Amino acid sequence: MPRFTRVGLVLGLSWVLYLVSLPACVAADPIITLQNKPNTYDIGSAVYLFEDASGSLTFDQIRQQNQKFKKSQQEAPVYGPSSSAVWCWFRVRNASQETKWYLEIGSSFLHEVDLYHQKANGEFELIQTGAGRSFQDRTIKTNRLILPLHLPTNAERTFYVRFRSRSILRFPLRIATMPALYEANHRVDLVNGIYFGLLFALMMYNLFVYFSLRDKAYLFYVLFIFSVAADLACIRGYFLEFLPEPLLWLVNTRFFLGLAILLSLLFTNAILQVKHYLPQLYRLRWIIVASLVIVLLLNLTGFYVWSFTWVLLTFIPTYLYVYSAGILIYRKGFKPALYYTLGLAALGIGIVIYIAKDNNLLPETTFTESSLQLGSFIEAVVLSYALTSKFNIYRQEKEEVQAKAMQQAIIFSQELIQSQEHERKRIAAELHDSVGQSLILIKNRLLLLQKQVHHPEKVKSYSEDLTETVAHTISEIRGISYGLRPFQLDMLGLTQSIKGLAEEVAEASGIDVRVNADLIDGVFMKEQEINVYRIVQECLNNIVKHSGASQAQITLTRAEQLVNIIIQDNGIGMKSTPTNSTLKHGFGLRGIQERLNILAGNWTISSATPHGTIFQINLPVKAASVLV
Repeated sequence: MPRFTRVGLVLGLSWVLYLVSLPACVAADPIITLQNKPNTYDIGSAVYLFEDASGSLTFDQIRQQNQKFKKSQQEAPVYGPSSSAVWCWFRVRNASQETKWYLEIGSSFLHEVDLYHQKANGEFELIQTGAGRSFQDRTIKTNRLILPLHLPTNAERTFYVRFRSRSILRFPLRIATMPALYEANHRVDLVNGIYFGLLFALMMYNLFVYFSLRDKAYLFYVLFIFSVAADLACIRGYFLEFLPEPLLWLVNTRFFLGLAILLSLLFTNAILQVKHYLPQLYRLRWIIVASLVIVLLLNLTGFYVWSFTWVLLTFIPTYLYVYSAGILIYRKGFKPALYYTLGLAALGIGIVIYIAKDNNLLPETTFTESSLQLGSFIEAVVLSYALTSKFNIYRQEKEEVQAKAMQQAIIFSQELIQSQEHERKRIAAELHDSVGQSLILIKNRLLLLQKQVHHPEKVKSYSEDLTETVAHTISEIRGISYGLRPFQLDMLGLTQSIKGLAEEVAEASGIDVRVNADLIDGVFMKEQEINVYRIVQECLNNIVKHSGASQAQITLTRAEQLVNIIIQDNGIGMKSTPTNSTLKHGFGLRGIQERLNILAGNWTISSATPHGTIFQINLPVKAASVLV
């Protein structure tokens, strides 16, 4: 026989023997032996795994494919976001005196966990659990996935476990006695209890602040922290116990994770005022909202793993959005943005550590397992402090504004008193110089008239002079009275009074003043009409004193709930709309502003084309005013 033929036969025979002996090799691997001590065994790296990509294989089909199982290389087997079903196979010998051993699966959020345990007669019995099944149907009613193994002393049993998830497929495995599980888990439960309790306290405090201030940032903060806490409660398995079966989808679809992303966006925009400081970045928020809509659609169509993957992808632009907003707005001088950024940094570090642990890049310790809680708690505290800092800033600004307003009110009151004194002096001077002199003249002429009773010609002349003097005096008194309150308001109405005012200004100044007016009589209350009249009067006085105009136009327009007054001239114009500094130096303009405040109105001053000034005044018809 040729040499190459003999070599081929040897190689072929060796390959056949390998294939035949492969299941026996798998079965011959070391059995997990349970001793009296220790009473806890991490078996993640001692089991055999097989991935069913379709998730459709039955238990009987799996048992026929033992040769496809491969030894686990990880303490906590992880497959990332996956819709596959992963089968786990292991064999256990109980060499201890303890018969009540339990299998704990470290990921409480797994959707389906099916344990097939071998009975004494060699048949297999199925026990089912998981976040996708009713909590009341669990063999051991706890937030963790714990299944009994039924291992008599010196017995040897084979176990198959099927895992399936709607998010990350990761399953740390541990065999332990119940006392050992209790001792190991009570510290974690204590930490989680403190975490949820502190978050609840922060939510209640900020909720009361929201009801006091009605600031939406506080409401979004409370809802955001609740969503984060609820998502962690779903991950840890706490939420499942309190949800009725129709609401299990809240746990299985990671609904609260998507809600937390949306609320973080709303909270960021509210606390940092992104629309005001960064309008271009603010417009990008719709990209994140659209991405979350895609997540919702994927959930509704049953693509749960794709939905979870898309949520993780959405988290990246969201984190960039909120973190960039914090840094950029802090650089613009908004101090609460610093605390906001630090809080986000704490959450980001916690998320990175937790993801590294989930992918076995970091060991699973109490710190790495609790990193998400720690990061989110630090974030919650720092964000609450950021809200407090924002409130303090607004309070300081309000106090400064109130102080300035008080100072301006004091100055205005002083100027008003001075104006009143000036007006009193003017009236006193007019009464003394005109009316007083006329009355003295009347008195003297009456004395002369008494002495000339026997001279009819002189009596007639003195009587005519006396009549003329009395008429002049009456006219002067009428002018003084009109300056104090126009009689036309009561007799002719507001519209005609403004027209009469325009005629008087035109006659006195030489400016061509034209009026185009809708009828506004009866629109305002009597005490409001004098304010409207004085506003128009002061605008015309400004035109006469400062504009150098030759023409002016007054337009009164009445709408359904608004009276619009436009006063325009062709003078030299003004540089800009009056600011606080302008009002500070112009008592007339400040008087207009005060009267507008009483009428709940507003005004603007702009330049006319090609030159001149436009006063535009808007007065609500139903303004409730009180003349002080």
